[in-house]
Amino acid sequence: MKKMVLILSVLAVMAGCYKQYDPDVNVPPGVRSDSLGNNVITRPITAVVSFLIGEGIVVNNIKEVRTPEGFLEVQVSGYNKSQFKKIFEYRPDWLDGNGMQIDTVMSKWETMSVMPKSGFLFKVTAPTDKAADYRINTRKARNMDK
Repeated sequence: MKKMVLILSVLAVMAGCYKQYDPDVNVPPGVRSDSLGNNVITRPITAVVSFLIGEGIVVNNIKEVRTPEGFLEVQVSGYNKSQFKKIFEYRPDWLDGNGMQIDTVMSKWETMSVMPKSGFLFKVTAPTDKAADYRINTRKARNMDK
């Protein structure tokens, strides 16, 4: 009998720790079903741990294509591993065939807000067909109160 209780307890803990992840659907805490790692009691603990270990934005995939008109187009996708909403800014720098930066008024800082434990996606297009390469810069978002 003790073995059966132990086995059921272990299975219950394992089921509670199971995390189904689908990057196409964001179901934040408070909407999704609670699990052992994310319920009203453990949520503050996981938030503190997330803060202490410095979880944040990760880039998962970068795709680049040429449009029919010859412009370089770059798509960046990633994920917010944190328990907190992350706000950052990004800006592309476009480079010609010699690696020199192409001056353009179109490259400006854009703001991206990503909910906790969810994915993000943004796309940038070169201002000229002369762009052969790129560099995407990111920074912490400036004060949003202005």
